[in-house]
Amino acid sequence: MKSDKMSVLIIDDEQTIVDQLSFFLTEYGYNVTGLSDSKKALEYINRKTYDIILTDLKMPVISGMDIVKAAKDKDADTKIVIMTGFATIDSAIEAIQYGVYDYIRKPFKYQEVQIILNRASEIICLKRKNAALNKKIQMMLSNITMLYDISTILYQVSDFTMVIEMILDTLTEGMKIEKAGIFLYDDSSDTFRIEKQIGLSDRFVEQFTFQSKSNISNVKISSLETTTIFDIEKGIIIDGNSLEGGDRINQCVLAPVRYLGNLLGFVGVFKIQEEVFSKDDEIKLLNIMATQIAPIFQSAKQYNEKLRLSGNSYQLAISNIISEKIVYAEKMRNSVSFVSLRLIYSFEAENIPTPENLSGSYKKIVETEFESASEVIWQNVDSTLVVVFGGNPVTIEFSCANIRTKIEELFSDENSKPVLSVKYAIMTYPHDANSTERIVSGLNNALFN
Repeated sequence: MKSDKMSVLIIDDEQTIVDQLSFFLTEYGYNVTGLSDSKKALEYINRKTYDIILTDLKMPVISGMDIVKAAKDKDADTKIVIMTGFATIDSAIEAIQYGVYDYIRKPFKYQEVQIILNRASEIICLKRKNAALNKKIQMMLSNITMLYDISTILYQVSDFTMVIEMILDTLTEGMKIEKAGIFLYDDSSDTFRIEKQIGLSDRFVEQFTFQSKSNISNVKISSLETTTIFDIEKGIIIDGNSLEGGDRINQCVLAPVRYLGNLLGFVGVFKIQEEVFSKDDEIKLLNIMATQIAPIFQSAKQYNEKLRLSGNSYQLAISNIISEKIVYAEKMRNSVSFVSLRLIYSFEAENIPTPENLSGSYKKIVETEFESASEVIWQNVDSTLVVVFGGNPVTIEFSCANIRTKIEELFSDENSKPVLSVKYAIMTYPHDANSTERIVSGLNNALFN
């Protein structure tokens, strides 16, 4: 067995034996160091670890047993082979006690040395493979345990935006993934869009939208199994359209998030590290994550569907949402603020923005202001409910004022007169009101009276 990975130290006070063995073993692929000075050899052993040490037993100054003891004290896994023409029962017993791998009697045949070293190399290689496999298994178990633990925590978080951020944190910190995004279904455009991301540019996020039957770089997206696209040389191409921008993406993995047969979204990864895990291992972990978060995505979907109701049913849905948040706040012994935002149009304006032109920019402004500590519930184009747990009412009001200022600056006529503004109301439980009815009434009175 040839192995340039195996380091061999040869020690013998006869330089001829050292030279001949060094030449022979080098020819068979071993990384050989040969020394005839046993004292110098001891210094080498103290500085460096060798896979195999081939040493003479009887040498002046430093004996072969001294070499054995020093090498085993340095690294118990080093395979040591004794060369001797003076083997005795006592020396054999002592050598075995210190873990000598084998004996070679002088004079020896080089083929005999080769067989013994090949066998020792095989044992070392097998042990290394087992150690690497055990490390990989332990890390896989650790990551799987982490995913289950994280999912348990996620079920206790009512803010879906925060849930998505925690999922991304798990990908970044737990699985060391640098570029990823969570895709959710947008029924208004019948596409899947990136809701939250890490390591991706705004331009990339804006363009990376697809349908359930789309093709990405000539690979058809699967709604049942993970779609994997590696070694992308010409960049991402979705249904024939190349994505523009400076993002260097040469991998794309989309793990579907399914619950009771329904496709709810995708976990997208655009760069796999492969430091410890293979691509297949990473994909297995992504599939586990997708399975664990599926019930949370389903709850969010049902939650958002409540907001599409109209009339009295719509008001009932809002009341139910506020009631749920109050119950959660009481359980956590925390306060919760409800912010109702409503777009106000100027009746004098000639060019009023259409809902299509308005929704994207308005949504981005609101989510930027309330990015980390809140849940933004989109009721329709001009009405929004924001839930903030434990927030400072002064800070919340400041954010609302910022939203109004940005909207007025963004939507103004040629005379810099706003054609669009924002009216808002804030009610905090239990400071402003201690019941769902009073919270709802307070918000409505502030907005519509």
